[in-house]
Amino acid sequence: MNQKDALKIIKKSISEKKGEKIEIIDVKSRTPFADFYIIASANNPRQIDAIKDAVVDTLEKNKIKINHVEGRSSSGWVLVDAYSYIINIFSKAERARFNLEELLNKKSK
Repeated sequence: MNQKDALKIIKKSISEKKGEKIEIIDVKSRTPFADFYIIASANNPRQIDAIKDAVVDTLEKNKIKINHVEGRSSSGWVLVDAYSYIINIFSKAERARFNLEELLNKKSK
């Protein structure tokens, strides 16, 4: 499966569980360990778990390897590491606190 199609199905799996503010950031030229960061928000810990489960199921069904899953929904942040795709599912408060988009979108000097 090509990266464009993989990103499309990952985004769809997040959207189907009502994930919000889905952002895909291309980091290929800035890091050797991933090609894309996918960031989404959820309204509560149950929704974080539902999104994570949907993403993991989608990756497995499409034979996209998962390195590991870390974090707990109760902490407000779960990360699914699928090698080329790092999927971050945040509560709204944790997303604002970490502001990962700003960090990833900064240009190195």
